[in-house]
Amino acid sequence: MPSPPEDKDWNDISYVIGGFAWKARFMDKEGYILTGDKFRQYNLANQILKTASTWTGYDASKTPRKPYTCGVCHTTGWVQSGPEGPHQNNLPGIYGVWYADGVTCEACHGAGARHASQPEQVQLSIEENCGDCHRRGNANKIDASNGLIRHHEQYEDLLASPHRYIKCTACHDPHQSVKYQGNGFKGEQNTCNTCHTETVDSIAAKAKFQCTTCHMPRVAKSAVSVKHQAKIGEIAEGDVRSHLFRISTDPNWKMFTDDGKFVRINDEGKAFITVEYTCLICHTNKDQEWAIESAKRIHK
Repeated sequence: MPSPPEDKDWNDISYVIGGFAWKARFMDKEGYILTGDKFRQYNLANQILKTASTWTGYDASKTPRKPYTCGVCHTTGWVQSGPEGPHQNNLPGIYGVWYADGVTCEACHGAGARHASQPEQVQLSIEENCGDCHRRGNANKIDASNGLIRHHEQYEDLLASPHRYIKCTACHDPHQSVKYQGNGFKGEQNTCNTCHTETVDSIAAKAKFQCTTCHMPRVAKSAVSVKHQAKIGEIAEGDVRSHLFRISTDPNWKMFTDDGKFVRINDEGKAFITVEYTCLICHTNKDQEWAIESAKRIHK
């Protein structure tokens, strides 16, 4: 971000939260997160959605100072406390303490001091624990808002998908980013096509579409979203890909609950992406009936 919030200078800011790929939020000099209806969140430009960088509000309904409690996923060695402390750097707005800023090796592998001195005797963890952070609240519910899945819901997505028993590392290199050509995604030849060999020769493949184009549409939002004007009405597109994979061709299935707060899940715990997001977000002049019939033929 080029500057701090409009009504502040850098001397008023203790920490910046985020600032990579999607957005940045700000903590005042006592460690409270700045909230308000404008100039509280900086959204980075998004080349895919063609949105420019912009300032927006954040938690305008909250009090002007919101305690920082997000360290479990944004720091290493976080220990939650409360208003009574202890507080990182003695800043009363930070309800906890941490060992290192950001997500370092030890955030996933555990403390490494003893391993460094006794590598043969003291082993670090190599258990996958992505779901500790890429989730929100109840893992059996996928939170939604304003027609899109809320951010860091990938673990809940996966549990409601056909890939619930596949590890994240089957598709991701956890030491690389999926943003800015970071090679965090291993590529479809090393992931989708290793199992779904029968679907490679398809209409989609001939059109040079990727599996992720339709099976992982951007139906989640971290910072920004856009609205597409379609024949059936407005369709939202977010800045984070879904990990639900399964597409529904049931004309009566609705992706979100009636109150819009969650992704709809059936009695078997399965969730589905509907054709509005897989087909009609591009084929804006078509209707649901066309999309459903076309989707049934896409791999035949």
